[in-house]
Amino acid sequence: MNLRQLEVFRAVIQGGSTKNAAEMLLVSQPAVSNMVRQLEDQLGMALFLRTGGRLRPTREANILYQETAALFHQFEAIQALAENLRDQSAGQIDFLASPSLGQTIVAQALAGFASDLPGITVAFDTLANEQITDYLLAQRSDFGLTNTFLDHPGLTQRELRRLPVHCILPRAHRLAARDHIAPADLAGEYLISYPRSLPIGLIVDQAFREEGVYQKISMAIRFCATGCAMVEAGTGISFSDTLTLRGGSFPNVVAVPFARDVSTSIVLSHPRQRPLSRSCQTFLDKYLMPRIDALDLR
Repeated sequence: MNLRQLEVFRAVIQGGSTKNAAEMLLVSQPAVSNMVRQLEDQLGMALFLRTGGRLRPTREANILYQETAALFHQFEAIQALAENLRDQSAGQIDFLASPSLGQTIVAQALAGFASDLPGITVAFDTLANEQITDYLLAQRSDFGLTNTFLDHPGLTQRELRRLPVHCILPRAHRLAARDHIAPADLAGEYLISYPRSLPIGLIVDQAFREEGVYQKISMAIRFCATGCAMVEAGTGISFSDTLTLRGGSFPNVVAVPFARDVSTSIVLSHPRQRPLSRSCQTFLDKYLMPRIDALDLR
């Protein structure tokens, strides 16, 4: 049996004849008759008694009809769900982001998305890059947004925008008025920086190495927001991506572009074997990308 045969079978019982069933299903009467005969042949029993031009269901047909009611109720629910998914009035997106992204433009994009499409459930969290990689490879999330590329061939990745790295200083610092700060300018300074095992740590350290300057890290941290807070408290000098500066309140610090052409990125990643759903693509195209494109990086 297949679902179409059962659909025709139910229409014949409800309509009382192949003619009425054909009108209900918008098909020809011979098509209905053929389908009923095929079903009876497959089952090896008669489902209708043909008397006076009408079809009377047998006892077995009535039992089968009652048992198929739940099946068709579920099928109709699936059809309704499919329509809602097509119209994006239902569904779910599950994704992750680096903290600096999640607490700024992603939060802003989610506010508009949730308001316009309340039927779509959102599961979202902020994690470190290595954790985001693990979640994506295990297909526990639809996609990830990070501030550097993730190092794994099992992921499809695309750079959405590059963001400059800034040197974060106290307002009264001797370098605060510079238009940019080179690694050599920071010799002997108390640096609150990142280990090379972290993506931004590798970016900053590479800038120092390219100029032949040793980066002396007096305090190692993990997140840019921590560095900004430490500078705000007067602990020393740090480095930050652009979005962390936009997302926090640090009135006592100055952000100066670090070196030249030193930057992080906004990178979209998803499992190579798991294409993005319509709902995910809508969130990215209509709600996130306009905010990324509108970023003023001056």
